[in-house]
Amino acid sequence: MTSPILLTGGTGTLGRLVVPRLRDAGCDVRVLSRRNHESGDGIEYVTGDLLKGEGIEPAVYGAEIILHLAGGPKGDDEATRNLVRVASRAGVQHLVYISVIGADRVPLGYFRSKLGAERPWPTPTCRGRRCVPPNSMTWS
Repeated sequence: MTSPILLTGGTGTLGRLVVPRLRDAGCDVRVLSRRNHESGDGIEYVTGDLLKGEGIEPAVYGAEIILHLAGGPKGDDEATRNLVRVASRAGVQHLVYISVIGADRVPLGYFRSKLGAERPWPTPTCRGRRCVPPNSMTWS
């Protein structure tokens, strides 16, 4: 049995496109969602809220890979810190975070929140076609 790939934001605009591609590739998928969904067809849904810090542990349990696709106009930085904290304790091997091009240059609140969400990552962050070197932070 392989470990599931956890997607945050798996029911959102980007996640709805990624989930079927992972299933087509034969991956077991777990989706963390704020709303209840019926699991089936290789997709397990776990109800939780990254910003509130609820339901993250059961979503992360047993996953070696997390695709963090969840995002919104406010709180991305705090939600990401909550996810990273749990993932680091659980021994998650790979975390992929989707940011936005210009997060470090555009002085808008949404972009600042995306940039703040990049800060907990000890690995490179990709913004479109550009990768940012890892920061000096370690898991904490």
